[in-house]
Amino acid sequence: MKYLVIGGTGRTGGHAVTQLRDLGHEVVIGTRRPRDEHSRAIDLATPLDPQVFADIDGIIVSVEPPTDDAGADAVMHQGVARLAELAAAQKIPVILVSQIYITRADEHPDMAAIIRARAAGEQALRTSGAPYAIVRPSWLTNAPATGARLEQGDHGDGRISRETVAQAAVAALLHPESHNKTFELYDAPTPVDWPSAFTALTAD
Repeated sequence: MKYLVIGGTGRTGGHAVTQLRDLGHEVVIGTRRPRDEHSRAIDLATPLDPQVFADIDGIIVSVEPPTDDAGADAVMHQGVARLAELAAAQKIPVILVSQIYITRADEHPDMAAIIRARAAGEQALRTSGAPYAIVRPSWLTNAPATGARLEQGDHGDGRISRETVAQAAVAALLHPESHNKTFELYDAPTPVDWPSAFTALTAD
């Protein structure tokens, strides 16, 4: 299969690229500054060329939001919405890496605009008609991968390894049991059986 990882040069997206390639899949990195033939120019803040997705079997979106309010909305809301519309037209699954606190932006006023932009992007993906899963990691660390706990409802707090987040995104891409579901991800000592964990989740 051929997958596109938007943000594949980043710290979390890079893990997803490595994991997919280790599984034998072809991976294209979506980035604002392509480096080689395995990269494509994609900037979520600008209009997207539908041909970029013509030969793609699935997409992971794992991008760092701009720190200014307008930039965050342009990428995490408007950009994700445009991507979702194009993916829906071609029935391409989209796995969106978001964050916890989506429903509790007022608890983090310094990040509220970014959180609200992420929330709007999430909702645009849900209503687009594209197959999707939304992964909401807790606070990210660079520690090695561990087990994980999946929750729903956006009530918790905690930490999670970027490598584990990438594992969750890759598993969601490869297992349709994750489709049309949103879940939070927290560090735990127990390894995850991803298909079983996805099956146990409630659909949006």
